[in-house]
Amino acid sequence: MAAKEKLEAILNVALRVPSIMLLDVLYRWDVSSFFQQIQRSSLHNNPLFQYKYLALNMHYVGYILSVVLLTLPRQHLVQLYLYFLTALLLYAGHQISRDYVRSELESGYEGPMYVEPLSMNRFMTALVGQLVVCTLCSCVMKTKQIWLFSAHMLPLLARLCLVPLETIVIINKFAMIFTGLEVLYFLGSNLLVPYNLAKSAYRELVQVVEVYGLLALGMSLWNQLVVPVLFMVFWLVLFALQIYSYFSTRDQPASRERLLFLFLTR
Repeated sequence: MAAKEKLEAILNVALRVPSIMLLDVLYRWDVSSFFQQIQRSSLHNNPLFQYKYLALNMHYVGYILSVVLLTLPRQHLVQLYLYFLTALLLYAGHQISRDYVRSELESGYEGPMYVEPLSMNRFMTALVGQLVVCTLCSCVMKTKQIWLFSAHMLPLLARLCLVPLETIVIINKFAMIFTGLEVLYFLGSNLLVPYNLAKSAYRELVQVVEVYGLLALGMSLWNQLVVPVLFMVFWLVLFALQIYSYFSTRDQPASRERLLFLFLTR
């Protein structure tokens, strides 16, 4: 097996594990009991209780989304993770910009940066971070239009032009709103993609059932999702998390007997 095929096989399993973990969390979380406890306690006036039915509906929506993510073809799943990574990078860029504006407000210095070494150091640190974020976003989205991801650099540009600090705060908020509008435009332009994907998947499933039957469909999904390996990795992740939780909540080192008991009971 070539290295590319091995990588695709690893990604096919690794990218589906979070979906199973989310299903496990949703299964273990009893929403009705959670809100019943709130109702019995003195927190019945909690605003969270007002959204009980919304939370119940979102609980079932979470099941549906988890199953959809679990059964997505690998190429679409990779693309979805890349979009999510881009969103995280944009959030990191705005965090860098916000921290820079806050540090400038705390310093109170509005003069040229090259005169004040600390101000210049803060500017260069933020600039390098923003350039890294923009470059990574451009690489992940496979586009040369790097300006699409550079709205959070506006406060740095404003500071370079000696704009007053109070105005830089407004510019930073504008950059956040502009990026949010870009994200909304992207979501709106791809609003029908899930529907078209589900429609094409349904047609393929109907064709397979008509030609080969339900058993062949089940075997095909079993092989495509690599179910045994997927559940083995899922169990190993849960086991590792339980081991970490066991040792992180105990101050004393575990003896050999306690460690053996832990492995036997997990």
